[in-house]
Amino acid sequence: MSVWRPIRSIRLKIGFVFALSFFVGFSGAAAYVFYRMRGVLIQQDNRTLTDRATRLLERTSIYPLVIPLPERGEVVALWYVSENFRKRLYQSPAFPTAYAGAKRSAITQIDTFRLARVVRTASDGYGKIAIVVGRSDRPLIRQLQEIGWLLIITLVISMVISGLGAWWLGGWLLSPLRTIINSARSVNRAEQVTSIPTPNTSDELQELADTINDMLARIRQAVDTQQNFFAAASHELRTPLSILRTEIEVAQREAVDERERHFLASQLTELRRLSRLVDDLLAMSQLRAGTLHLRPEPIELDDLTLYLTERYHRPINERQLYLSIRLDETALSLTVLADQDKLINVLLNLLDNAVKYALPQTRLELSILQENHSIVWSLSNRTAVPIPDPNRLSSEFYQADARYDGYGLGLWISHQIVRLMGGTLTVAVADGLFCSTVCFEKR
Repeated sequence: MSVWRPIRSIRLKIGFVFALSFFVGFSGAAAYVFYRMRGVLIQQDNRTLTDRATRLLERTSIYPLVIPLPERGEVVALWYVSENFRKRLYQSPAFPTAYAGAKRSAITQIDTFRLARVVRTASDGYGKIAIVVGRSDRPLIRQLQEIGWLLIITLVISMVISGLGAWWLGGWLLSPLRTIINSARSVNRAEQVTSIPTPNTSDELQELADTINDMLARIRQAVDTQQNFFAAASHELRTPLSILRTEIEVAQREAVDERERHFLASQLTELRRLSRLVDDLLAMSQLRAGTLHLRPEPIELDDLTLYLTERYHRPINERQLYLSIRLDETALSLTVLADQDKLINVLLNLLDNAVKYALPQTRLELSILQENHSIVWSLSNRTAVPIPDPNRLSSEFYQADARYDGYGLGLWISHQIVRLMGGTLTVAVADGLFCSTVCFEKR
């Protein structure tokens, strides 16, 4: 699509339309000029030929017989005509034989010859002398062809110059719009909504920039309101949720009835889910506002992974899954620089997703390898959940399958946290195998 975008640009359309309009207008004008010039040249040639025939006829005489000779390139035929008599007095060897005689019109075209006929009364007073003078029209045709080619070349050059001029003019006129587009793209990539520069052109482009800035101001206000709400609500909810969870845990330990324990356990599960949602919303607001603070430190990624998988041993067994861990034995150290608390949250989220969506009685493949100057943490699992667009898994509030618990924030938060720690988080799906990979630079 990026290849076709310049072809569909307004600038190219302006140049194309301007060149096409110039071509239509100039070609019409050139055709009109050509045919008018052609008519003028033909009339001038006919007039010259007729004048030549008249001069030759004036030098012709019957008594005594005087016949003027033609010049080089001319053909001449001479007749004496009376009421009952007609005699050809002279005819050039190259004179066209298709000429029917003295009854032709004043100007005649035969083959490549243009012929002019002039008649006057003979000196004897009885008959008339008719003379026909002709010349080849090839010089005239050659001259018209040269004029035609000159007009065509002028048309092509003028069209190219007009198209390039319109291209340059379009770029100059649309440069403020290109600035607006680039600024809008930077706003789209940025974490915060900022205003785009307004061109001081006093035209529609300035009006467009002002309108976009008004829209961005409303979006910025809505985003700030949303972030403030998430941050305030998360802070306000964390304390009562912690208190409720503590009280329920105490009540669960002191409960004597099995039914009460089951009821309190159910309530505690829901509270933990709600607490995770509040933590995710708080993390999302901090990421959006750029207030998430990191405390990077060297971390042995293999030791941390073994510790987390040991903590996650029970959920893995409950899902009847098998965990295979592969460590790079050739690496001297698998140390990365990251915030330990945030990295634990990321890895636990990836483990939780793998366990949640994995097919029962399948194997989870976890590996930590050194590749060049990077440490790659990878986890793969077999899944029956269709994922048509794996790239959307890193979007906010997106769930591949709504039947499972969750709010679609875990992978997005993990992706942002890993990015802030200088690493990359990627997910891929191929033939029912889901793989999540975290890559850090080796320390």
